[in-house]
Amino acid sequence: MASLLQSASEHIFDLISATGIIAGLIFTGASYREDTRSRRLQNLVRLTEQHRDIWEEAQGNPKLHRVLDPSADLYTKPMTHEEITFVMLLLFHLHCWYRAIQDGEVKVLAGLELDVKGFLGRPVPRSVWEQRKVYFDPDFCEFVDRVITT
Repeated sequence: MASLLQSASEHIFDLISATGIIAGLIFTGASYREDTRSRRLQNLVRLTEQHRDIWEEAQGNPKLHRVLDPSADLYTKPMTHEEITFVMLLLFHLHCWYRAIQDGEVKVLAGLELDVKGFLGRPVPRSVWEQRKVYFDPDFCEFVDRVITT
């Protein structure tokens, strides 16, 4: 018993140090997990705010109403600069969503593919996509092309 107490007293500093290190690692892990959740929520909020701002612009600008017209005739009335710019803003926004999903920063939205297909199935957005998709990453282009052709 005396030798056990002597041995414990000789290694008490090692025991305290090891306990401190383990507690520090547990605290760091918990803190990292909470920071990750918080960052993901902030990213989701930021992307949602951007989405709202883009669509508010479209609803308030009569020059952009044709973008959503499923029967827009691009032969008799070619796309305007405003329409092209608006669709490109939406494509860049979609690209941000895609990257955030791929990097695990936000979860996949249940209706994302339906939304992409519905929007890019219209004449103005589809034409802008076909003309400007060279500006995007190949994997993003594959994703969009797959969604709009299925």
